Amino acid sequence: MNSQQIEKLLEKYFNGDTSLDEEKQLREFFAKDIIPKHLLSLKPQFEYFSEEKRKNFLNDSFDEKILENIEKEKIISIKRKRRNYIYIISGVAAGILIIVSLFIQLNSVTNKFENTFNDPQLAYAETQKALLFVSQKLNIGIQPVSQAATRFDEGVGELSKISNINTSINELNKLSKFYKYQQIIINLSARTTDN
Repeated sequence: MNSQQIEKLLEKYFNGDTSLDEEKQLREFFAKDIIPKHLLSLKPQFEYFSEEKRKNFLNDSFDEKILENIEKEKIISIKRKRRNYIYIISGVAAGILIIVSLFIQLNSVTNKFENTFNDPQLAYAETQKALLFVSQKLNIGIQPVSQAATRFDEGVGELSKISNINTSINELNKLSKFYKYQQIIINLSARTTDN
């Protein structure tokens, strides 16, 4: 094949219009030892393509490995589904168990306090003792909360100082306006003196 035909094929090749047979002809041409000087720079490119085509990146066991991995994924997904069902069922069972135990516990507590006092005065005194006990424990629990509320109020008081910053910023804005007007006046007086 002469160099004019090769140049036409190269033009088609770089435009992306060559067929597989024409590309094969180009690879065969550049595989030869004698190549015109003006086409010599393209030889490494076509040699590279030829070498890469000969390489076999995938061995024969590639398909088998892929299919094995797909099967493993199916097995794992089935196990995950089973595990999810077990979690759901165990959660429902635990919920039912809690409800039943609460019902039994509540039932035993209500049966315990039925008709424990025949004397209403004694029942009233015992109720007062129980309420006093609850009140004391509640007050002990509220103390840390009231201390936290006091600290919170102190922090809010500190934040009110930010309003002083806002007034200072407003005063600075007035100064910047003064500076702006001063510059305008200076510029106007400079223009009038130039004229």
